[in-house]
Order: sequence, then C-alpha cells, then structure tokens
Amino acid sequence: MNISCLHDSLNVRPSTGKSPCLLMSILRSLLAGAVLLGASAPVWAADTTPIVIPVVTPLSGATSVIGQDTVKSLDIAMQHIAEDGGVLGRKLELKIVDTQGKPDVMRRELERLARLENAPFVLGCEVSAATAAGAQFAEQFKVPYLNSAAAAADILNRGYSWYFSDQITGDDEARAVASFVEHLVSQRAGKPVKFAFLFEDSPRGSLTIDASRKLLKDKGLTPVIEVSYNRAERNLLPQVKKVEQAGPDIVVWAGYTEDVVAGVKALQQINFTPYVVGVGGGPGDPRIPTLVDPAFVQKLRLSTVDYFNPDLARAKRFVDAYQKKFGTIPSSYASMCYRGAYTARAVIESALKAPGGKIDRESIRQALRTLKIPGEATIAPFRSIEFDGHGRNIGAQSLVAQWQDGGTRKATVWPKDVASRAPLPLE
Repeated sequence: MNISCLHDSLNVRPSTGKSPCLLMSILRSLLAGAVLLGASAPVWAADTTPIVIPVVTPLSGATSVIGQDTVKSLDIAMQHIAEDGGVLGRKLELKIVDTQGKPDVMRRELERLARLENAPFVLGCEVSAATAAGAQFAEQFKVPYLNSAAAAADILNRGYSWYFSDQITGDDEARAVASFVEHLVSQRAGKPVKFAFLFEDSPRGSLTIDASRKLLKDKGLTPVIEVSYNRAERNLLPQVKKVEQAGPDIVVWAGYTEDVVAGVKALQQINFTPYVVGVGGGPGDPRIPTLVDPAFVQKLRLSTVDYFNPDLARAKRFVDAYQKKFGTIPSSYASMCYRGAYTARAVIESALKAPGGKIDRESIRQALRTLKIPGEATIAPFRSIEFDGHGRNIGAQSLVAQWQDGGTRKATVWPKDVASRAPLPLE
C-alpha cells in the first residue's frame, strides 16, 4: 500500500479536506491524458519548417520557353498553395534548377541534388530527352522523380519503380490524334483524304508519331509522306516543301513552339494551307497569334492535341491569376507545372499523414503509389491522378483545342464530351 492510500485508510485527511489517494488519482488521470494526447498528435503537427523540393526545368537553351513558363506558373502555384493552407500548415518552397534541356546536365544536377542536398524527391518540368535521363538516374539512386511535363510513353515501359508521371503520354495523344483525324475524314463522305506526318525528331515527337501511325493504320489510314527535322531547326522551308509535294489534305505535326513558328511561316511563304492537327505545346502556345499571322493560322485550322486549354472551367482560378499577373493566358507548358506543384503537395501531405510522418524517399514513393486526386481537383481534363505499377497516370486524357475567332482564341473542340465548340470542317 502506498503512503497516500495508507493515510486514507486511517481516515487521516490533509488540510484540503481531499483524500490524498483521490488527489493522486486525479494527478494520474491528468498525466495519463497528457500522454494520450501526445501519442495521438500527428508527428507533422509540431514541425513548422518550410518544405523544400527541387524542380528541374530548362531555364536556358533551345527549350528555355518551357522553363520560363515553369517559373511563372510556379509563382502562381506557390501563391495558391499558401492561400490553401500550405502543406498541412507548413510552407512549400520549390527550388528551380536549370538543366538546359540536356540529358548530361540533368544527370549532373540530379546527382548533386541526391548526394549533396539529399532531396527527398524531384519534380520534373522537362522535355522528354532530359526526363528520360532523369528517370534512369532516379532509378539508379532510388530518388522519386515526379514528371509533370514529358509525354514520352517509352519511359514508362522500362520497368522503373522510382519514376512517376502525372502527365499524359504520347499514347494518350496518339489516341486523340487518331479519333480526331478519323472524325475529319468522315466529313468527306467516302471521298479520298490524304494526310502526312511532320515532326521533330526527339523522342517527344517521333514516339508520338509512331503511336499515331499504328492507330491510324488500324483505321485504314496511311500517310502519303513522313518528314522529320531536328528540333533546333529554325528554317523549315525545305521540309515543308517536301510535305506540300505529296499533296496532303491533313498534316499531323508534332513540334515545340520555336519550330512550329518557323514551320507556319514556311507554310505561309508557299501558301500551303492543309488542315493542321498539331501535337505538343508548340501548336497550342498562346503566343502563336503574336508570333505568326493569325489570319493564316485560321486558314490552317491549326489544332493541337493537348492536356490543357484555358476554357476549361476547372482551370479558371489559375487562368485568371496568371492573366492578371502576366498579362496573357497561360500556355500548356505553364499549366503542367502548376498541376505538378499541387500533385507534389498532395504527395507530401500523404507521406506526412502516414505512420511515422516522414518526408524521405521511401515514404514519398509509397505516397505516390497510393495517391488518388479526383479529376475535378486538377486544372486538366483528367479523370483523376493516380498511378499504376509503372508510374503511369491512369486517369490522364487528352483534348483537342483549335485556333478560332480569326486565329486569336483556342476553343476545346474534341472529344465531344468536353468540347466548348465544334471543330472547323475539313473542306
């Protein structure tokens, strides 16, 4: 028997009039409650330090337009994430790293981030060639790599377990190309329609065209000519003339902004006006009407298979903020890393809420594997963001946007269930 309870049993009362045993019992209850509260409080609740995640993107070099748009979109994303409460109350900071769009620079920067800075994971807003190098490095050094830009599908077929992509793939784009071209062909009511492929020769362009070729062939459609070029080309007149000589009604064109601008100018120079179905950020870049003649863009009925268009209702907050700050509507390049920042936020929150509440590489990988963001919570036309065993976003889907209103405004025209307008006809 302890001393307090011995006093109680002898009816000895302290001046408070309370039983010492009762006082001890109350104290024990309070202490037990404190222990239970401490045990149930989330591990992350006591930590208020900022969370810093590196973002790799080309700020310089031939594809620097992607990096420039990335910086702008992340500025808006950080503003909105802060307004939304940060990451469980903590500030999220995204550190921009320039890769110049080059695979060797990507590998060097990722090694520095992994070994010297011990980054828990990396957000990628990069072209496909550099992203492929980044995915290989991430697998070797076991660093989660979240891609929000590159659409090359082959990276997801390499059996990597540390690479995840919330972006559409070239396969998604190819399905949209095939269905849209088939729709255009059907407008001719059985009359022959010829089409051609024009594409930049990086994995981004060539692999998407490969996938499109297979799907179109299954529909009984074969190109009359295929012409490729290096993405650094700024004079595409020779390539455009080759396409013209084959006489296609439709040109399926995969390219970046700079080479698409060069190609449109070449088309105008020879007054060649096929129906152009573009793939990639270039044909849909919002600067197109200021970089080339918009009236000629209308003649081309320039369309683009994309993963974003500013007329999507779910993108309104982002579009309004971007336009207010930068005086222009956001490009698809800009949208991808805004979306990626929110995916990163959701992944970190998931890792923190898991048992142990850690932000380390394995915890992030596990969080990525179990992630599910509903489509309406994104700014893309996605059904959801969730990953299969290969790191592919199984909820991703593409749309087709087309320059209308005299070549000054993009409207979503395909597929029908997301279209805001009908596509211009194939004449």
